[in-house]
Amino acid sequence: QRSPDLPAQTTKPSAMALSMLRALLVAAALTAPVAGASNRMEAVRKMVSAKVLAASGVPDPTCKTGVISLKKEGQPQVCCAGYCGECSDYPTCGSVRGQNSTFACCETQVYERRCGNAPANVCLKSCKESVPPCIMDEEETFTTPDPSTRTAGEDCNEAVSDWRAKADS
Repeated sequence: QRSPDLPAQTTKPSAMALSMLRALLVAAALTAPVAGASNRMEAVRKMVSAKVLAASGVPDPTCKTGVISLKKEGQPQVCCAGYCGECSDYPTCGSVRGQNSTFACCETQVYERRCGNAPANVCLKSCKESVPPCIMDEEETFTTPDPSTRTAGEDCNEAVSDWRAKADS
């Protein structure tokens, strides 16, 4: 008997779907020099990642393919779709890219569509079970990394000289 925690069926994206996604990424990469393209590129990357996750039946519990909302006291964070740019109730959240994005980009509307509050045919599941838009776990608060944290990029050149010194000795 199958465990209730596992998806009913896991499928891999077809080779054609993967090649189409690669083509989209290459096309998006070629437009990078255009002003503001880095934001668009990130949105395209997240959208493609979300489609691959959705096609493979894998959930996104940490909202890597979406945009996470700020923590509000007494309610869980919301993970909006990756193309939204931000996950809040900003004035144009209902019409991102000229489409009806009210239930994908508007934080309050996404939260109100959670399962148990909205009809079953339109409710948004937990991110442990679904891809964005979804509802994050209430027990955890997700934050951005501390910008003062040391990264590999900060001492890359030092690491090279350290390695060469050890190799010479």
